[in-house]
Amino acid sequence: MRRIALTITLLVLLVSPGWAEVRTITATGEYRMGDNDTRADAKRLALQDAKRLALEKAGTYIESITEVKNFALSRDELRAYAAGIVEVLESATKSAMEGETTIVRVDVTCKIDTAVVARQIDSLRKNEAIKVDLLLAQEEADRLRQELEAKTRELASVKSKTEAETVARARRSALTDQDANSLLTQARVVLGGSDKSFLAGSSSTEGRRRARSLIEQALSLNASMPRAHREMGILLQEEGDLEGAIAEYRAALRLKPGFAGAHTSLGIALYDKGDPEGAIAEFRMALSFEPGDAKTHANLGLALQAKGDLNGALAEIRTALRLEPDYAMAHNNLGTMLRAKGDQEGAIAEYRAALRLEPDNASAHYNLGNALKAKNKGTEAAREFREFLRLVPDSPKNRKFIDRAKAALRELE
Repeated sequence: MRRIALTITLLVLLVSPGWAEVRTITATGEYRMGDNDTRADAKRLALQDAKRLALEKAGTYIESITEVKNFALSRDELRAYAAGIVEVLESATKSAMEGETTIVRVDVTCKIDTAVVARQIDSLRKNEAIKVDLLLAQEEADRLRQELEAKTRELASVKSKTEAETVARARRSALTDQDANSLLTQARVVLGGSDKSFLAGSSSTEGRRRARSLIEQALSLNASMPRAHREMGILLQEEGDLEGAIAEYRAALRLKPGFAGAHTSLGIALYDKGDPEGAIAEFRMALSFEPGDAKTHANLGLALQAKGDLNGALAEIRTALRLEPDYAMAHNNLGTMLRAKGDQEGAIAEYRAALRLEPDNASAHYNLGNALKAKNKGTEAAREFREFLRLVPDSPKNRKFIDRAKAALRELE
């Protein structure tokens, strides 16, 4: 099972009722209207302010959870994770006069289950691809917030009605992009990373439905956002629609040619389609923008292997491990390459290394099962196949591996 190096985030989590606590967080945002403001814009700005305050409070509370403290996360990482996993809901809007100034206030709430959030963050922090994407999304949110503040100051100072409308329109566009960025951040967490840790098609049916709703909402707000097309591509690829995914990745790259993540995602889709040469070109393009990305080196290694360049493949996978020694999927993929060279013992050692780092890596269990079976270690192989079947999501893209594992178990038993 030589799958391209992909990452999963599981968000359907069991909660222990003995120690779980649900905390409700509230926040109120406000906006003081100027002469060039409309009430509709004022409400949107107050709502954004309320969401910002709520997420800041949520991040502070999450940081205080004992389990999360043990993760030793930076403040930026906590802010990014909170934006992806905490849903903020509008609850009330009200206006008041203060002298001659109209003040619009919006109340919001969010709920945090300590057990669920701790486990979500534990899963997220182990996924380097998601961490990078969420930090980039947080940087974009900060940039848009600064743009909103600048446009608001500019709007307050202009005198011409025509100029005021131009500035107000630009500010509305930034508000819309901020809304879309927030939706895509949530979709990223629901879907998992662009580099999945074992098999494509890993999100649940419910998760994919939720992600589609979020991405479609973002696209309806701004169809020219490269991130939105990439997220839709990831969703379509998980659903088995490779052609649709490739079209979305290409759309993202037309909008932003230097989008390394979209080049990587397109490379994965081309690999899955059976086009290793196209995949190699995309992975190399991605590395031209982000040369230190271990996962792209690992993906390039698999594509080179598929093209028959085993030495080049080994060089890339070892580069990936030099950049990220604890990269479980790279150990898994190195095992597959060693098997191709006839080194069964070396392969078994690498699969075991992957499982020490990620005990629930379904792909490594499957591959270890096949390697042990080839060494006539039937009892151990059967155990690995059973573990694979326990862990792997039942999705269309996983079906052939599930069927092969079941067939191997029948043969061994």
